[in-house]
Amino acid sequence: MRRVWAIVAVVVALLSVVALVLICNTNHKESLEQAPEVEYNGIVAEYSGEGVCEVLVDIGYVKASSTTITNIRIINQSATPLVLLDYSTQCRCMWLDLNREPIAPGDKCDIELYFDSRGEWGSVGNFMEITTSNEASPIVLWIGAEIE
Repeated sequence: MRRVWAIVAVVVALLSVVALVLICNTNHKESLEQAPEVEYNGIVAEYSGEGVCEVLVDIGYVKASSTTITNIRIINQSATPLVLLDYSTQCRCMWLDLNREPIAPGDKCDIELYFDSRGEWGSVGNFMEITTSNEASPIVLWIGAEIE
């Protein structure tokens, strides 16, 4: 009889541990799914896939002979995947670090705009055109900075 009670006690203990693990994992998954998204402080471009997506990029004040990085978040609000293929600019003082992975509809992608102020002074304005997988809908960045 003692042996039966010992087996019952072990089974109950094992079931309790399994139930506790399942409860903890479920609560952990729910807390991850409900975690609020961290606020994004960069520039946001909402790409609709209809016409040109124009984005104003105000870099602000920049020290002379320095390089700054500006973050830009592309949000694909079109119905098809978006690929950032390449970019063109008239100024060698600016370049992009593009992520060329497809951006699914409703998803986002962060890119970095680099600006090198060497040889520049005063108010600087330029633009960059990002060619996309939708030839009819490029992304145009209108960029401005003040060199100190």
